[in-house]
Amino acid sequence: MAKGDLAYHNRATSHPSYAKITPYALSSELFLPSHLQLGPNNWLEFKLAVETVLRVKGLPLTHLKYPECPRALAADKDERERWGADDELCKTIIVLNVRSDHVRFAELEHEQWTAADVWGMLVQRDLEIRDGVRERWDRLVKVYVGLMGVGYVLSATIVALLWRWWVEAVQRAEAHTFQPFPH
Repeated sequence: MAKGDLAYHNRATSHPSYAKITPYALSSELFLPSHLQLGPNNWLEFKLAVETVLRVKGLPLTHLKYPECPRALAADKDERERWGADDELCKTIIVLNVRSDHVRFAELEHEQWTAADVWGMLVQRDLEIRDGVRERWDRLVKVYVGLMGVGYVLSATIVALLWRWWVEAVQRAEAHTFQPFPH
C-alpha cells in the first residue's frame, strides 16, 4: 500500500491508525447532505451536524474551541501529532461542508488556520448575519409603526369629517328646511 493511499483514523475507534482511502469514504464520511451544509440561514443545523460527525468519528469537540494542543497532551510528541492530524480532519470536515455561495474559502488564506480558527470565523459570520436580520426587522417594525400612525391619523380625520357631516345632516333634518341651493 502506497503512503498516498492512506488516511489517518482516530485511535479511539477500533480501526487501525491508517486505512485505505476509498471514494466512498471521501464522499460519505466527509460531506454532509446538501440541506445540512452551511448556508446563510442554517447555522444551528450545520453546527449540530458537524458536532455529531466529529463525535461519531471520535474527535473531541475541543478542536472547535482551542487552536492549540491542550497542555495535558502537549508534553507527548505522539499526542501532539495526533492532535494535529485530528485538527486537520476537523478543519476538512468543516471547510468541505460550507457552501461556496456563503463563504468562499478559496479566496481566504486558510491553510494555516486550525479547526478552531475556521469555526470561530463561521461563528462570527453567523453573528453578523443574525445582527443584520435583527436590524432589518427593527427597521421594518419602525416603518410599520409609522404607517400605523399615519393610518390612525387618516382614520381619525375621516371619522371626524363623517361625524361633522352627519351632525350637519341631522341639524338640517331637524330644522325641516330643505335648501337645494344654499344661499
